[in-house]
Amino acid sequence: MRRIALLVFVLLLALPAGASAITSRIIGGQPAVQADWAATVALETTYGSQFCGGSLVAPQWVLTAGHCKIYPSGQIRVLAGTTALNDGTGERLVVERQVRHPNYRQVVPGAPRDDLMLVHLATPSIVTPIPLATGTVPPPTGTLLHVAGWGSTTYNAVNDSFGLGSEVLRTVAVRVKPAQQCVDAYGAKAFFPQDMVCASLPHRDACAGDSGGPLVDVPGAGGSLLGVVSWGTGCALARYPGVYSLIVHNRCWVESTINVPGAPSAIAVAQGDGTLAVDWQWTKPCADAPLPTTYRIRVAETGQVIDVGGGERRVVLSGLVNGAGYNVTVAAVNENGESAPVAIAASPGPNFVAEQRGIWTGYRTARIAFTLAPHGAPLQWRAEAGSGLRFSARPWQTVAPSEVPQLLTADLDGLPVGKAVDVRVVATDGVTTTNAERTQLPTPAKPAPITGVHAHGTFDVGRVVRCDLGRWAGTRPFAIERQWLLDGRPIPGAVNQALRLLPEQAGGSIACRVTVSGPGGVTQRTTAPNVVGG
Repeated sequence: MRRIALLVFVLLLALPAGASAITSRIIGGQPAVQADWAATVALETTYGSQFCGGSLVAPQWVLTAGHCKIYPSGQIRVLAGTTALNDGTGERLVVERQVRHPNYRQVVPGAPRDDLMLVHLATPSIVTPIPLATGTVPPPTGTLLHVAGWGSTTYNAVNDSFGLGSEVLRTVAVRVKPAQQCVDAYGAKAFFPQDMVCASLPHRDACAGDSGGPLVDVPGAGGSLLGVVSWGTGCALARYPGVYSLIVHNRCWVESTINVPGAPSAIAVAQGDGTLAVDWQWTKPCADAPLPTTYRIRVAETGQVIDVGGGERRVVLSGLVNGAGYNVTVAAVNENGESAPVAIAASPGPNFVAEQRGIWTGYRTARIAFTLAPHGAPLQWRAEAGSGLRFSARPWQTVAPSEVPQLLTADLDGLPVGKAVDVRVVATDGVTTTNAERTQLPTPAKPAPITGVHAHGTFDVGRVVRCDLGRWAGTRPFAIERQWLLDGRPIPGAVNQALRLLPEQAGGSIACRVTVSGPGGVTQRTTAPNVVGG
């Protein structure tokens, strides 16, 4: 409680004159029934001081507020399965780590955004977790919600002081206020209706020490968790309702962290001489979702199990028998378990294709170069390209027998824009068909101006003006197109850098439109207009 009070004091210094402190924040409530709040937990120091609340959302995960990350994990524990802090009931669980939301920030001191944190327990709790609310929008104005905590039960607005916390869990009902009321109270830079809600009733509110505690739609069976106690000014002040951080905006991050990861989305194999190169893709369900910690590759026929890091996307299996069939699976793994696997069957064999590489050559185009091994019979080959290991095949090409390696190239077009592109070459002698290991062309950057395009010169009839491209960033090579405009309409044939102004253009507005296309896409910019003098 001392630490909470210190934070309150510090935050008081950052507020405008006349406002009370913004603080972690039950006033006007009643003792909670254990059956209705079974998943509610207390965060406390290892010497027994409760400082925040939380909710068990999975057997080994507690959801609380991001600003409750006050102590190192080794100095805190979680009390679950009881409404009383000190009667010896419930289970005290060791905290393994704390995972604050990656976008947690305080633009306005004391008013955090994305104020969520997940606490991982060393062992599972025996308590049944509470389900997350499934809504996609904040609860509407007037909705009656419920909150619980062990925080202060009194607040003195005169000297901005808080009473002692409660020894037993208390709960209170609060009603959602109009978003604009919250913006007016706290400011548009502090309150964000997209991921926050404010709620209270006369003389009823959360208070200091309740931070991270549950905000639910209905206590007990059938209820779900909507958010956590976040911040507010004082407690139970008519002008300043309590603010809660909602799950609706960050449900994907929560679920991705507390559940097993999704399965890899694609898998491909390149056959080699006694080897199989296995590639896979894994796509985040949302930008904030964590990566798997590990990928697990299994080979059914050999019993091999290979684990590689969560940043890897390839493993090469060696010591295999050419011509033998192998069934390979890849699964994503995190601390919650293992995903469903994706599978592929392949056979290793001598590979005709080696030293494959590729470069971007323009908008939706690339060139692939590769070496064909010596071969005594005609070979057929074709390039296959796509994104996310989903390949589209090009037409077959035939090459004559050769006693020496052959360097060949293939030009590819119609490639996806704004994505990494996978390319491989398939070769066959009519008996054996092999794949080269894939080449990945990295995601190209779209053309972007570093300095603005502009037209310069004297804009009078008979004079020559020029269209300056300026400097551009992005993945090259670029293709440049210019188009001169008169009053916003293209001038036929005026596509060069220079333009001579004609008498019929006097009084009109001249501008130059520049189109820059490259592997990353197409960008247009138009110069400021200039009026042509007579």
